[in-house]
Amino acid sequence: MFFREVIGHGEIKQRLLASLQAGRVGHALLFSGESGFGLLPLSLALTQYLLCTGEKGTDACGRCPACRKMQKLVHPDVHFVFPVTKGSKAKTPVSDDYINEWRGFLLDTPYANLEDWIATMGADDNTQVKIYAEESLYMLRKLTLKSYESDYKVMIIWLPEKMGEESANKLLKILEEPYPNTLFILLAEQPEAVITTILSRTQRLHVPPLHQQEIARELELRFHLPTDQADEIAHTARGDWGRALKMTRQNETEQEHDNQEMFVKLMRLCWERKMLPVNQFVQDLTARGRESQKSFLAHCIRMVRENFIRNFGLKEMVYMTAKEQEFSRKFSPYVHEENVIPLCHEFERAHVDVSHNGNGKIIFTDLCIKVMQNIRPTESSRRAT
Repeated sequence: MFFREVIGHGEIKQRLLASLQAGRVGHALLFSGESGFGLLPLSLALTQYLLCTGEKGTDACGRCPACRKMQKLVHPDVHFVFPVTKGSKAKTPVSDDYINEWRGFLLDTPYANLEDWIATMGADDNTQVKIYAEESLYMLRKLTLKSYESDYKVMIIWLPEKMGEESANKLLKILEEPYPNTLFILLAEQPEAVITTILSRTQRLHVPPLHQQEIARELELRFHLPTDQADEIAHTARGDWGRALKMTRQNETEQEHDNQEMFVKLMRLCWERKMLPVNQFVQDLTARGRESQKSFLAHCIRMVRENFIRNFGLKEMVYMTAKEQEFSRKFSPYVHEENVIPLCHEFERAHVDVSHNGNGKIIFTDLCIKVMQNIRPTESSRRAT
């Protein structure tokens, strides 16, 4: 990928180019931000420029053998590490087991997120994706070999927060005693979940959301959308080009559709205070995989925020799709100053508990009761507060 193909982030691209042109390449970089903001495109553009053997100006030449291989993601000195899942391919899977799927995934759209990658793998919904300890052995094996064609070896690690403790500690040891001419590029959506000793050994670069105008302009150029439609999509995408693409193609994922349907159902059941239907809802939710449960809880947190902001009449600060706004018209008054913080707290607590492999039935039953108490408090609960 070329720097010119990366949407927006002009200042970041200039900083990276200046460092590369001056020969100031550290051994470990950490880009933080949402995947849809451009973490992978920036890392690929940086890598192609670094390995390019042709005449370089403000971008890689695009003609040398290194550039041609990078454009197909088959350069022998570029290695990828990313979350995978246990399945039919291997009992202890590593990234190389899914490398063909990964290349197709990146070439299709490098702005996609973890949910898109899980769908590409065809992962079992009852398992969580992670970077397993076995990966560390493969990393060491690759790094001990000499580079094949370039002066540098590059290892791009997508979502290092998905590393288990064992693999994270082994990565830390490598970063403490780096191999010569080796560049690590870590791409984290949740840098706070990466162990602090790894963070302290990287040069951090925060990648912010794309500007609404940048997304709108790209939509107009690529899809010839009317300005009004492009602006509306760009606003709702909240700086995420991957999300903007989905909205443009009108291919809302099954996961996003289910999340909204489940959110609407949860709110209605909690308002009606009917425990038997709530119990069935909990059973249906716990039948889903943990990654699906976490996706649902993240969606709930976003919906609470959006419905609360909607009450202030600030359209420019509301980022909901048309379908989400349809339910919000009647629901938003029930999210107010008294319950918005408790509701967010309960959804966030449930998210943490699910991430720690807690009992799903207990977690979601407790969550439903807490949502009931906050959405439609009884007179006794009001007096108690």
